[in-house]
Amino acid sequence: MSIPTAEYPYIRVTIDTSGLQPTATRAFGNVAVVGSAGGFGTATPNTPVLIGGEAEARRLFATVDPATGAIAGGGTEAGPLYRSVRELLLQRPGPSRIYAVATHDEGGDPDWAAALASVATAPVQFVCLARVTDPATLALLRGHIEDASDAGAKRMGVAMVDPDLTVPAGKTFAQAADAAYGGLKNSDGRMILAAARVATDGGIPVQDVAAATMGTIAGYQPHLSVLLKQVNGLVIPLARQFTGTEVTQLAEVAMLPLLDPEFIPGDGLFLGSGRSYNPADPSRLYVDVVRVLDDIEYRLKAGLIGAIGNVRIDRLGMEGLRSRFDAILEPLRSGRVIDGYTVDIPVLPILETEEANRSPGAAATLTQTRTSRAVEVLVTVTYAGSVHFLDVRLALVA
Repeated sequence: MSIPTAEYPYIRVTIDTSGLQPTATRAFGNVAVVGSAGGFGTATPNTPVLIGGEAEARRLFATVDPATGAIAGGGTEAGPLYRSVRELLLQRPGPSRIYAVATHDEGGDPDWAAALASVATAPVQFVCLARVTDPATLALLRGHIEDASDAGAKRMGVAMVDPDLTVPAGKTFAQAADAAYGGLKNSDGRMILAAARVATDGGIPVQDVAAATMGTIAGYQPHLSVLLKQVNGLVIPLARQFTGTEVTQLAEVAMLPLLDPEFIPGDGLFLGSGRSYNPADPSRLYVDVVRVLDDIEYRLKAGLIGAIGNVRIDRLGMEGLRSRFDAILEPLRSGRVIDGYTVDIPVLPILETEEANRSPGAAATLTQTRTSRAVEVLVTVTYAGSVHFLDVRLALVA
């Protein structure tokens, strides 16, 4: 007769991790800047390069004095692309990754189309053109953004208003800017137009408002409003700064003015609005809304791709599909990115009904779903948004 195993307070737990899948997340702070190297540096035109730091940008897009390591010619032998990349690197928080593309400048005319085409497949969420204010050239940026987004690579474009924009008599700066750049509006909210009257040299801005703004926006998570986020590295002469009235007018035409608010201690430039250049569609008016929608779309695609070809159109299969949605959206809700969500799979209630009790219409719907192998899912997401305006009423009581 054998002695039984001694009893003691112990619980053995074996965890099966074979079913775990990595969670796909979309980068939100990768940017690309396209511009002319001015004939300087060692970069190959129309070839995106990942910039690791200022020294690398200097080598690629400027002529370096071998003796000192500084930019040759007293700092003059560098093109617009180098200077824009340098301003991108000044942002805190800044972009996660910076891709830069030098245009092919043979004949002195940059080939913008070819350079933009080279970043079509780059994993970036923002693109700008280095120190470009010409509306016709910026239209190429808008076309690139729209084409890439339609092809699945969702991204936004950032452009800048000419600091020396001519304002006709009887017009405001905002009205003149809207008239000059109105062709850049995008109904999906994919264009951002920043305005700041920085100094110019020969008609070229000495600082890249678009690149600096793009770097600032890319540094924050998608659901955070870009309003009052600080933009580093820019200086606007006091006489050229926008007045409060001009800031309001620019915000009303959906542009991002840069301002130095009196109510924020110290000096600094901040984004004076949170809108994309899309005054026509209130549902996509704000930059953070567009970014969050892009992020959720990516998460749904990446999180559900494994269901294609595997999930069965039966009750257990549809319940499992419902769980996949919960796994994707619940972290966004608990993280306060979204306020709530609902997922409706119309075929699921049919499958939960006994076959004998299904109506002829429900049975036909189920048959159609199984024949076509296409399952309809309706997802509703509630986005809370952030405060942009406080209406304070101060009552004086004697």
